Amino acid sequence: MTIDVKNIAEMDRNAVLHPFTQLKDFASGKLGEPTIVETGKGIRIQDAHGKQLIDGFAGLYCVNVGYGRTEVAEAISRQAYRLAYYHSYAAHTTDELAILSDRLVRMAPGKMSKVFYGMSGSDANETQAKLVWYYNNLRGKPHKKKNHLPRTGISRLQRGFRLNDRHEFLSRPYGPSTGRHPAYRRSASLLGRRSR
Repeated sequence: MTIDVKNIAEMDRNAVLHPFTQLKDFASGKLGEPTIVETGKGIRIQDAHGKQLIDGFAGLYCVNVGYGRTEVAEAISRQAYRLAYYHSYAAHTTDELAILSDRLVRMAPGKMSKVFYGMSGSDANETQAKLVWYYNNLRGKPHKKKNHLPRTGISRLQRGFRLNDRHEFLSRPYGPSTGRHPAYRRSASLLGRRSR
């Protein structure tokens, strides 16, 4: 399939909000054209100009089996025709979810007995905290709820949207954080700390 690269780039610039992109520079064209990725095979991706690149990020860490795997595409297609998606909240499941989870548990080392499926690192972190709280409730220690989150790093969004000032690339477009966001004040007070 041949695409109109200039037209796609213009549509992208006008309609897509890209994370970790200096938006003003991107909108003005200062950053150049977007890289339009068209295909992938194994560890390589190919852009709209035919240039092949090794995808060191593996699709931002979610294509660990490589691109172009026909067995994966066929499994996705089969499932999409039956049921494209359903959540696992409130004890809901699907046959494929149960089968895959059973297989993963049997393959895993040690005494792993459950699989949690998340959509992001944020919900994985939140779930870890909730599991620890639940575990302590079962142990008869419901007061053990204190978070020991660092003031820097990935958890900055979970600490009331406090941006990490030490990473200038991440915080430059937003300016220095003040720690004054209402969510930060609430989380600080819940943790027994004063907000700045």
